[in-house]
Amino acid sequence: MTIWTPDISQTTGPKYLAIANAIARAISKGQLLPGEKLPPQRNLAYDLGVTLGTITRAYQEATRRGYVDGEVGRGTYVLDPLHATSPAGSFMTKPVLSDRGLDFSLATPVIGQAGDRLAQTLRDVSEAGNLDELTDYQRNTGHPDHLAAGAKWVSSFGLAAPVDRIAITNGAQQGVFLSFMTVARPGELILTEALTYPGIIHLANQMGYQLQGVAMDEFGIRPDALEEVCRRQSPKALYTMPTLHNPTTITMPVVRRRDIAAIARTYGLYIIEDDIWGALPEAPPPPITHFAPELSFYVSGLSKGMAGGLRVGYVLAPESRALSLRGMVRLNNWMTAPLMAEIARRWIDDGTGRAIIHWQRQQARLRTQLANDALAAFTMHSDPAAFHVWLELPSPWRGNAFRAEAEQKGVYLASGEAFVVGRDVAPHALRICLGGNKSVTDVKRGLEIIVDILNSRPDTGFALV
Repeated sequence: MTIWTPDISQTTGPKYLAIANAIARAISKGQLLPGEKLPPQRNLAYDLGVTLGTITRAYQEATRRGYVDGEVGRGTYVLDPLHATSPAGSFMTKPVLSDRGLDFSLATPVIGQAGDRLAQTLRDVSEAGNLDELTDYQRNTGHPDHLAAGAKWVSSFGLAAPVDRIAITNGAQQGVFLSFMTVARPGELILTEALTYPGIIHLANQMGYQLQGVAMDEFGIRPDALEEVCRRQSPKALYTMPTLHNPTTITMPVVRRRDIAAIARTYGLYIIEDDIWGALPEAPPPPITHFAPELSFYVSGLSKGMAGGLRVGYVLAPESRALSLRGMVRLNNWMTAPLMAEIARRWIDDGTGRAIIHWQRQQARLRTQLANDALAAFTMHSDPAAFHVWLELPSPWRGNAFRAEAEQKGVYLASGEAFVVGRDVAPHALRICLGGNKSVTDVKRGLEIIVDILNSRPDTGFALV
């Protein structure tokens, strides 16, 4: 058992959050190591002068974040972050915020337009007279009108999108997952960018896929690195986010997209192209799918450009795999809720969606400029169409240490460790997300806190024996 007692005397807000944040900081600084046992709850409650319930709640919060895990009768132990498999360890788990806490950890669009639009759409739906159709099971993963709307949406990105190659999913994330399941079996190798969306890392861990990152440069995946892996290891598929890449904000140029498609054709490599942010740039490059349609699953959706709760995704599958993908949708959940798909259809057809996207673009430009101004003295990567920026931390800051320090001050971030594939060295960097329900004032306040921390030096402390 580790002899460890945090100092929470100078903290504000709920004590259980202060203790959970102290656990995070101690882990990042090496004061609490993987496998070490935390003090018994009663002992720590006595040492800190708080109730047993406060300590219990703090340990539960640390468990939910994936820092520790416990068993009745054995105690609570620090987890190895490289091997933590508990759902609580997912970076996507929404933090419990203090009264003035600011969540910069989730890459979502801004809240503030879609609700009023939805109210009008629901009134229109209620008066349409076809509600029985929206309460029934749907064949082929969706009503024909909803599939046609999906084809219209996908074609707006410059792709030929026959309706019989479109599948409707519960958001783009499910579209990506089902595309994986259509082309790869557990144990097979799937490639990604060296830094990738953490949901893909968790999917590979849960489903038993081998996942390998491919080296990147300022334009995205390096073609020479991709070809070398294909030549040596025969991977099954490549998952890529070439537009407003998460987390780096890179948009891959046209020439690089052609090169990636050519390599995929040479080696028969399936491409799963996640274009969930593709609606936000004013004039995005043509998708990689345009250059290799026979091998590509083009995945899009409405949650990032319109509203996070609009969980409707569309997948344009290769002609040879379209029926298999639709079968996978039926196996997984049969269909997307028809009412949700009807809202999506109306927003695509009547211009509501485009109006919301226009507003989201304005918000992205405004908020990105705020970040550019605040962080001008540091190395940062951004795009005016993105709701996140990628900040390289100055020495001697490390990602997890900075994240823990920011949490202590009420700002929640995702550090580079969350995006690394396998056991590669994590960049000392942060993804700072500017959307969600934060106001412009909130964004300014959070950026000020981040800058204050950047201008300070980490408290290295010392390991307790």
